[in-house]
Amino acid sequence: MTDSHLTETEALLKARFADGQVLHTRLPSTTQAIPAPERAEELLVPDDQRGRMPFTKDKYLVKENANLVLWERETRKFLRQLSPAHGHRVSAAMVYEWATGIRVADLAAEGGSMTDLKRINKILRYYFGKEYMTYICGKKVPRAFRVKPGYYIKRHRPMTLTLYSEYCEGTLNP
Repeated sequence: MTDSHLTETEALLKARFADGQVLHTRLPSTTQAIPAPERAEELLVPDDQRGRMPFTKDKYLVKENANLVLWERETRKFLRQLSPAHGHRVSAAMVYEWATGIRVADLAAEGGSMTDLKRINKILRYYFGKEYMTYICGKKVPRAFRVKPGYYIKRHRPMTLTLYSEYCEGTLNP
């Protein structure tokens, strides 16, 4: 007999391990089998019938400014009304006055907040790039954006992620 402290059974099992007959499990042999889920199997939909994956990227997990989402929706409604047959020049004041019925000149005279105009300018800058100074009907418009002929707002991705999710699903109205 050797100087080993192993019992005969332990030596036999150790020899089996050396021969490569060991089971490659990660759980100890004393663990019990998982009970079969009954309720969950009834709830689950087959893989081929499941919907699209939700938005899970880190860049989509942000809290958005609700006012920016509202003004982008209104801006898209305004741009939808433009004829694609020819080019246009639009400004934030035009969108604001069309959507609210309040003249920007009256708002400025009363000392009202211009934050909504800043939001609309941000949205228009996203869609059309650089703003230009132009004249419309002989009046100077300091921040106008050029809308090229053939422009359809439905073909363009929204700036805000809230509207982007609607755009991807095909439910975004404007």
